[in-house]
Amino acid sequence: MSPRNASAYVLEDRRNRSRDRRAVCGPGAAGYLLRMPSSIGRLTALDHDRMQRLVRRACASGPSQQRWRDELVLLVRAHLAAERALLTHDLISKAGDDAVHALAELPRLNADLEQAVEEMAVLAIDSDKLGSACDNIARALAVHAEVLGTQVLRPLEQSVARKEVRRLGGAYSEGRDRALRAEGANEPTPRRLDLSRAELYELAKKAGIEGRSAMSRRDLIAELQRRQQAG
Repeated sequence: MSPRNASAYVLEDRRNRSRDRRAVCGPGAAGYLLRMPSSIGRLTALDHDRMQRLVRRACASGPSQQRWRDELVLLVRAHLAAERALLTHDLISKAGDDAVHALAELPRLNADLEQAVEEMAVLAIDSDKLGSACDNIARALAVHAEVLGTQVLRPLEQSVARKEVRRLGGAYSEGRDRALRAEGANEPTPRRLDLSRAELYELAKKAGIEGRSAMSRRDLIAELQRRQQAG
């Protein structure tokens, strides 16, 4: 990828991160990110947004490029595993024939996304094919997200009780986290967007977390999540 293209990825990523923080950060007394909605549609949309950010980061030169690439691979695999386990024909049939037909399209779209991710994963960081590989992932992910979110989950959420929508969201989240652990993810599921340790430290400071200076990024995420769940 040319330096110019890499710079474009970085600038776009910064704009999106700023926008996302404004969208999900609330003025609560603790001063850290508010609890994410439990709707399955919202949770999967958040994961899709995160994957797109990771694509941009994985394609931009920098000291953490390999880390972002590894995280992208893990998250895509875990997301698809949770989706396959949860979205059965019997469940989606409650949303009507159009949703069932869209569900039948997902295996092909998911295979395209998986193939694009795996092809990127084996490329060297400095490969001249990395840019096109990332473009392929972004396109496959956009199509997958559109079909899943608009044609499957939206009509499903309109067809079942709100309590069931929340239950499905919890089941999806648990399935994704279980798949991440099985893949060897070594830190809590990234529910704080792409925040750096410095940004997490500021959230911990506002939340009054003692010992934050000695905490790793993983520890900061875990403690912020613990307080969020207890709040």
